[in-house]
Amino acid sequence: MPRRPFYSEFAWAFNLLIDRPVQKECGAIVAWFIERGIQPGARVLDAGCGTGRYAIELARRGFIVDGVDGSPELIAEAIAAVPADLRSVTFTVGDLLALPVPGHAYDAVLCRGVLNDFLDAADRRFVFTEFARILRPGGVLALDVREWDETVHRKRDEPLFRKSVSTSRGTLTFSSVTSLDEETKQLLISEEHVLNTGSGEQTTTYEFVMQCWTRDEVETSRDAAGFDGAAFYGAYDRTIAPGETDRLAVIATRR
Repeated sequence: MPRRPFYSEFAWAFNLLIDRPVQKECGAIVAWFIERGIQPGARVLDAGCGTGRYAIELARRGFIVDGVDGSPELIAEAIAAVPADLRSVTFTVGDLLALPVPGHAYDAVLCRGVLNDFLDAADRRFVFTEFARILRPGGVLALDVREWDETVHRKRDEPLFRKSVSTSRGTLTFSSVTSLDEETKQLLISEEHVLNTGSGEQTTTYEFVMQCWTRDEVETSRDAAGFDGAAFYGAYDRTIAPGETDRLAVIATRR
């Protein structure tokens, strides 16, 4: 089965196309960790770490971080991005539904923006069980997902996303068009990368499906896996309430 070019062929451009306020969001994540007893020096798993931006920033802030992602190309980008003097972060290729058994329990798990890729209902429940398995009792889970109702509002108004960036390989234009399947709460996405090198043009297209979450589904999966004390936000920002964005950020503690 072809792999999503965003995670493979164009992994080198991921950070250019998806610009995130990494330092600001990591500041909120660290604050939430500390409030729940997870201090710098704790062991954190960044599950679905992508190019490693968040794992590296958390390591800079004093945490011992392992990043795991299913894309070898994204992991290669993450490894290349680690500063030579930063020894508290590592990256490996792995499956979130079969996380490697660590020689220790983690104090915290961060899972940003990847749970929408799971379509099977059993997988969507089981991934929470995997997070609980590798966390110590009292460990903290921080995650975010696309929330269905607000995603519907946004994508009805803005089905097209397009961004062009200048790169060392040429001008890259990325386009994404999203349509909604309201019965299944799925997003039907058509992506296109166009790389203009000056001497020619390379076009790569890909179609795939993402499935949004509802708050009820998150709460059901969380409870079944043994997490308590959840707090919900609209972003990695305590001033943004659920429903103010199309994201749902969740912080919970393993029983």
